[in-house]
Formats: sequence, structure tokens, C-alpha cells
Amino acid sequence: MENSGRLRSGALQDSVYSALRDSIINLNLAPGTAISEKEISLRFNVSRTPVRETFIHLSKEGLVKVIPQKETLVSLIDLRRVEQEFFLRESLETAVLEPFLRHCGPVHFAELEKLLDLQGAALKNNAYTDFINYDDRFHQIFFEASGQGLSWEVLSGICGHYHRARMLTIHVAGIANEKLGQHGEILSALKKKDADKARALLYTHLHKLDMEEKLLREKFPAYFVPEEEKNVFDVDFGGMPRLA
Repeated sequence: MENSGRLRSGALQDSVYSALRDSIINLNLAPGTAISEKEISLRFNVSRTPVRETFIHLSKEGLVKVIPQKETLVSLIDLRRVEQEFFLRESLETAVLEPFLRHCGPVHFAELEKLLDLQGAALKNNAYTDFINYDDRFHQIFFEASGQGLSWEVLSGICGHYHRARMLTIHVAGIANEKLGQHGEILSALKKKDADKARALLYTHLHKLDMEEKLLREKFPAYFVPEEEKNVFDVDFGGMPRLA
């Protein structure tokens, strides 16, 4: 009979994966940090097998870069990938507002109100990870109340670069307070059942990251994939080459 007090290999791998992924997306492991199977296996007191499988999964998500026979690095934040992940987030979340308004009830608004208070307290205590977690929960409620939990699950599983960029913004003075204020405005519009205004506010709220990207790259240059240098040979002289 299987020992119920011992984690199965699959459950063990899931535990290692979840813990390591959380450390990466919450910036406890900074972009560019070198990690090893030996180091992680010792930290979690597991064999190297679940760690190796975890590295494979995180590599597929673009969160680690495995250099065979050399090292594994926490991937740098790729703003091109951030834009793609953001596109998915925006497309799904703006679409879910109307069904949210059709299905939401007092319990949802009560939790949204509570989350604003929790975010305010987290910000006051410089608990940045908590602030982002409450931020995520605020948006997750739109999906759950609409019966679209799967969409949120998909977003949560593929938006690691976008999440890390959002985490960085909280370390820039004033941005977190602005985000909290925008949440309050969105909630006010939803209470009034004003879908158009809520959608416009949400659009502004989500697109704020576009304006913050340059600031983030300047403030945290080591955390981002360097901008590609222009190819000096990629010059358009016009027309087709003349054949002799």
C-alpha cells in the first residue's frame, strides 16, 4: 500500500515547480540569477529529478534559460513577450466585463471593496508581493463571477514576464497609489452598471504599463533583454538590384 504520508513524485514536482515559479515571478529570484539543480534540490530537500522537470517546464514558459552542460539562468524580462502576454490579458479581460455585470452580486462587490482596503494596507507596509496578489485577485473576480475561471487560469499560467514587469512598477514611487486609485474608479463604474465607462477605465489601467516600460528599463536595465542593435547592413537603397 502507498504511504499516504509521502508525496508522490508528481505532487513533489508540482510543489517544487510552484515554489520556484512564485520566487521567479515575484522577483525573489531576480532576472539573470544563476540557479542549479543541485542548489534547488538541496533547498527543497528533494532529488534532482523533480528539479530537472521543473526547469523544463519553466523553460517552456520563458522563465528560465537552460544552457546545456553549463548553467540555468532566470530569464531576463523580454518586453516583446510582455506585449504579447498583455495582448491576451487585455483581450480577455475587456471581454469579460459585460458578463460580469450580468452575473455579479453583492458578495462580489463586497470582496472587491475589501481588496481595495487590503491593497491600501499592503502598500502602507511596503508588502509589494501582497499588493500585487490582491491586485490579481481584484481582476480574477471578474472572470470567476462570469463563469470564465479557465480564462483566468490560462492567463495566470502564461503571463510570467508581464507579472514581473508589474512587480517592478510597484518599486517606482507613486505608481502603486495610482493603480489603487484606478481600481477604485473601476469599481465605482461597475457598481453603477456602466459597462462603457468601466471598460474605458480598465483600458487606461491596463495600458499604463506601456508608458512605464521606458522608465522601468532605465531604472532596472540589468533585468531586461537588451534592445537589439540596428543591423547596419539592413539598408534599403530602393528598387531591385540591376543584374549584369
